[in-house]
Amino acid sequence: MFGQCRAFIIATRPAESRVLELTAARLGFGEIVSSIGGATGRPLSNLTFFFIDYRVDDQSMADIIATIRADRRGKLRYSPILLLIEDGSTARRLKYVRFGFDDVIALPLSLDALASRLAIQLNSDRVYLETKDYFGPDRRRLDAGAELRIGTSAYTRVLFERNPSGGVHVIQREERGYRFRPQPSADTHFMPKLFGEAAR
Repeated sequence: MFGQCRAFIIATRPAESRVLELTAARLGFGEIVSSIGGATGRPLSNLTFFFIDYRVDDQSMADIIATIRADRRGKLRYSPILLLIEDGSTARRLKYVRFGFDDVIALPLSLDALASRLAIQLNSDRVYLETKDYFGPDRRRLDAGAELRIGTSAYTRVLFERNPSGGVHVIQREERGYRFRPQPSADTHFMPKLFGEAAR
């Protein structure tokens, strides 16, 4: 399943990177690259999975995500960005989902379970949201208390699919949200209510 995909490992130390590299190899990734240095496999991959170790500091995580999502030379900005953590508490998952990760995966996890989790990112419709300062998955998707998107700012809903053999295919871009601030009707305007009909 992952033979035509690249695993890009981002960790702070060689030992931590090596653990993730070995895991990617066992999952069958055709190409494995480490941010610390080193690459194995054939550089012919159509799709990149970014794996970030939880020991990377928060600011660096945010910068990494922003850099990937800002890339417009190809389809790299649509790559799945995954965080691997040791504490799978709801509060911590929510924290990192709000960073813009596609998934936050708590370890340890069996190889089959991890493969199934990664497979969710492939061969099905995915939705990203784009605003003037954000591009990525809906950061409110696990937050039951999040408010509905309303207001005067427009955003774009991007429907796409990731396929190991064909890469990324954008299916639809749909602009949503208010493009103008609605004006109150005369019946609800505060001036007539305060000063009578002469204020109309």
